[in-house]
Amino acid sequence: MKSLRLLAWSAPLGLVATLHAQPNSEIPIEFRQIRNNAFSVGVRYIGGADIKFGNLGTVPSQLSIPALTGSAQPISYTDGAISLDALRDNEKDADGNQTSTPGGRYTTSGVRVDANGNPILDDAGNPVTQITGDYVSYTAGFTRTWAYVNASQVTSNPGFVAMHDYSAESSGATATASSDSGAGFEFTATRKFGSFGGKIELGVLFGFGITDINGKVSGDIKSNLKTLTDLYSLGGRAAPAAPFTGPTTEAYIGADGTAYSGALETTVPLAAFATSRTNTTTPNGANISGTWQIKGAYYLFRVGPMVRIPIGQRFAMTFSGGYAGAYLGTKYRVDETLNVEGTSPNQFQDEDTYSKFMSGVYAEANFEWLLTDRTGFFAGATVETLGKYEQKLGSRTAAVDIGGNVGFRFGITTRF
Repeated sequence: MKSLRLLAWSAPLGLVATLHAQPNSEIPIEFRQIRNNAFSVGVRYIGGADIKFGNLGTVPSQLSIPALTGSAQPISYTDGAISLDALRDNEKDADGNQTSTPGGRYTTSGVRVDANGNPILDDAGNPVTQITGDYVSYTAGFTRTWAYVNASQVTSNPGFVAMHDYSAESSGATATASSDSGAGFEFTATRKFGSFGGKIELGVLFGFGITDINGKVSGDIKSNLKTLTDLYSLGGRAAPAAPFTGPTTEAYIGADGTAYSGALETTVPLAAFATSRTNTTTPNGANISGTWQIKGAYYLFRVGPMVRIPIGQRFAMTFSGGYAGAYLGTKYRVDETLNVEGTSPNQFQDEDTYSKFMSGVYAEANFEWLLTDRTGFFAGATVETLGKYEQKLGSRTAAVDIGGNVGFRFGITTRF
């Protein structure tokens, strides 16, 4: 695009230099016969497109929640996690057999030492030991490694912790955007075929131009909230305060007052498998913040009859209208975020490209100011109608209307 713009600006400069720079020429410029062709290059400033985005607000889950098996399995949720548990090294013997009591607690011991780190001995000369740690035992069907986020996840009578996964399904939300008027480049060639009344020129026009499309809107919409809920038993225990990530520990104070960091386990075990699962849908219960955009450009081809009416020696009016064909390419971008109180935002981003050839009509009127018999400037108004098309991104739609655009154009023209 940058090289095209450079060509668009450099071309008229080259034409002007060629037509006016005649050093040491003995042949006057009037000697060259003006023929029936003209070429112009310039800038067009025209309205873009009106866009209506539809069926917005579908945000899938970012998690892979497996089916329930009735046995312990690791699962990550939006507001928690369940991990598998296993025997620790300090609660099993050399053969891997459990030495701790399931459902209970176990302790670890160590030799007491003095201030210099030397073992303390009893009257018989044996090292004196003391309890150095107090831990929760491994219990099959429960896990000490789990987490939850909100106090509202705890149910009572009997006690369970609810784990959730959230997603959103569109309820038909819409948003609108307009592609603002923008500048583009244009090349035009005309060919004179005859005249009417001795002065009015009749011919045909061929044109090529580029126009950007960029319609973008941001805002908040409502969607249907889909909630998956799995219940995990606390086994009759009181739930730890939220937020919780187990296992949890604090310092254990030995009999001699020594503090053993992280040696007193405060973990509350949770069932390692869910006892039930429910799926619910809350109409318009999801809050979605999003940005939706159609961005691209169309390449316009024009052909139609042309009428040129000279006004004195230096001015002229030209009129043209006819067929307009456009090849467009656009990208549909979506960025939607599901916001559920007490959980991290669930963001969904996607994009897709689309191309299409469209047909329509155009009409334009221009005023010419000739600096010489050959070269001058032009400015005028133009109107184009290309119609509508629909672009999709999954279940989302974008109805794009490029119709009835009015704008103006200006640039440099030369006759040859």
